[in-house]
Amino acid sequence: MTLFSRLVLVSCFVWAPWADAADKKTAKKAEAVIKAAPVATRPVAAIADRSAIWHTWTDKEGRKVEAQFCGLSGEFITIQTRDGRTFHFKTDILVPEDVVFAKQCLDRSRTNSFSREIIASAAADVDKLVVATLAANQQTLNAPATDEEFLRRLYLDAVGRIPTAKEADAFLTSAAPDKRAKLIDELVFSPGYSMQMFNWMADLLRVKDTFGKGIPAFTFEDWLKARLAANTPWDKMVFEMVTADGRLCDNGATGFMLFDAEMPLDGVSNLMTTFLGTNMACAQCHDHPLADWTQKDFYQMAAFFGATDGKDEGVLREINRVAKADSAVNKASVRKIAEMNAFRLNDGGKQSLTLPKDYKYKDGKPGDPVAPSLIAWSKADKSLPAYNVSTKNPAQLRDEFARWLTSAQNPRFATNIANRVWKKAFGLGVIEPVNDIDDLTQASSPELLAHLTFVMKAAKFDLREVQRVIYNSKTYQASASPTPDLGKAKYLFNGPIVRRLTAEQAWDSLVVTAVGTYADNVLLRRGDDIKVMALPAGKVTMAEVRNAIDRTKKAFAGSGKAGGKKASGGSTMGLANGYEGDKPVSRFSLLLARASELPQPSAETHFLRLWGQGDRLLADSATNDGSVPQVLQMMNGAVGRLVSDTRAEAVMAAEAVKTPEAQVRSLYLSFLARRPTPTELTAAKASLEGGLALTDLAWVLANTREFLFIR
Repeated sequence: MTLFSRLVLVSCFVWAPWADAADKKTAKKAEAVIKAAPVATRPVAAIADRSAIWHTWTDKEGRKVEAQFCGLSGEFITIQTRDGRTFHFKTDILVPEDVVFAKQCLDRSRTNSFSREIIASAAADVDKLVVATLAANQQTLNAPATDEEFLRRLYLDAVGRIPTAKEADAFLTSAAPDKRAKLIDELVFSPGYSMQMFNWMADLLRVKDTFGKGIPAFTFEDWLKARLAANTPWDKMVFEMVTADGRLCDNGATGFMLFDAEMPLDGVSNLMTTFLGTNMACAQCHDHPLADWTQKDFYQMAAFFGATDGKDEGVLREINRVAKADSAVNKASVRKIAEMNAFRLNDGGKQSLTLPKDYKYKDGKPGDPVAPSLIAWSKADKSLPAYNVSTKNPAQLRDEFARWLTSAQNPRFATNIANRVWKKAFGLGVIEPVNDIDDLTQASSPELLAHLTFVMKAAKFDLREVQRVIYNSKTYQASASPTPDLGKAKYLFNGPIVRRLTAEQAWDSLVVTAVGTYADNVLLRRGDDIKVMALPAGKVTMAEVRNAIDRTKKAFAGSGKAGGKKASGGSTMGLANGYEGDKPVSRFSLLLARASELPQPSAETHFLRLWGQGDRLLADSATNDGSVPQVLQMMNGAVGRLVSDTRAEAVMAAEAVKTPEAQVRSLYLSFLARRPTPTELTAAKASLEGGLALTDLAWVLANTREFLFIR
């Protein structure tokens, strides 16, 4: 079939239901149980303290490993050992007793979450606050989303991909009155949830394969994936990142702070933006022109890191010194070993930060020592117990700062992450921009923001539980609105806004049409390759440097662990042998794994980067802007061939049914999570009778606006 014919079909087969959303002035009012009057939110019971479920797991060959239960989805179980390694494999290799135990663990993990009643109560309060704000502005909640709209939206938001035809059909044909709540719980407890959360956090935390001048940071990625697999609460994750000690090759948690090891003041600025939604970047050089922050404020905050060093220059010099004695050693390899062992976090006994040489304000002189002091957003903040920190011991300053930062009493920590999670689901934060939330009165609904903050604290910073509350709300389950003009008025959340898929959502959705849910069972771990670069403690010797170089060569050359290793740490195709669970499929020179399992970020020519994946130099660097290269990739690139391949899971599922009507319905379910309209079905059948192949129809659906948007 010609490219022109395919393009014509794109415009004929699929109507974008949101295209005339702005003209729908007769949207139904919210259900009667949601009152438009202001509401005082009821207390939400906190989640009981979760104790890790440890167990000695045994396979059918008698081998044992002690590990914590993390998750169970279908045939696959995820466990995590005490040293942080995460394993994902089919339960059929376990002895029967352990399979039963794994199912019991899943039941226990869910009972330790919010109950259905608590979720419903907290979600109802969200709705009441939203409707009250809408009513005060002569607006109403959008009509409820259809099952088709909700299904696709939830899959993309909760697990980062569209449903398969089988998954879509199971939900749409279900008559269960609580099928939406059941689907929410099914998805947020699945491996796909951790994968999409990694994609979201990777953009927020600036996760990159390499730092600085090519220093591998795979241990940071592995650490983050392990914490997400164990559903570690946000406050504990942040505390661990901010207080982590040691080398990057030994402790992945150091990755966040070491990203800015050679620009520590920038690191403080990035930390404030990421975890508190406070933009102090301007105050790094001068008093902020648009906020209350002064340059002195910035330096007093930075002083909490004034005793922290991120790079050991002594180790660099010593390794380079001993390497000079051997002219045969590869200098590039020595440099890599030296850098890997030099990047580390260490706190000394002196706080050495001073005011800059060009300091020009009356409250200090250039070169003056800076005393650590915490910022406050109001005069009352300083009286909070969280502000009772000790600054006497320089070696403990970072820990004291982290305790204040992650405290539930911190005036912005819980609010910042609650606002970001809301934006993840709705396309906009309650207060925008999300990286500057100093003035909470600027929120579209301060009451709603306060409630979300309360839910975050009640959930003990369990992001999964907060998302369960949001997804169960009628506000989230309302029809989508066109993108609002924030220059004219604040958006009051009549429903989620229509959003284009992120690069990761688009890629993962295309991958699932190609290989189905198989992709959810592929996990990449590359941190072990980096750990072999670590030198033992003590005096540096040429023998140890040589050993580290040899270990590194073996790790990246295909030898080492059973089953093979990566041919290259940064090569996409070279990663194929370094997976846990199922091995990824490669087609048309594309490695068909989820975006979370590919290089971070991908190469500039890869689909993910062309579709807006961030470069990770700054937090929130991803975009969803359209471009000509994106169109060309879908039309005649490898991705276009992938979706119209006869081996594609979506195509084979359609071919498995007998009638043309059933085949068309199958493809519509695979790509759009809905059945075709009578007009679309008639047009598709006629085209099939006229010579259109199912592979052509698959290509057409993948190129529609409806496929590329969440509504």
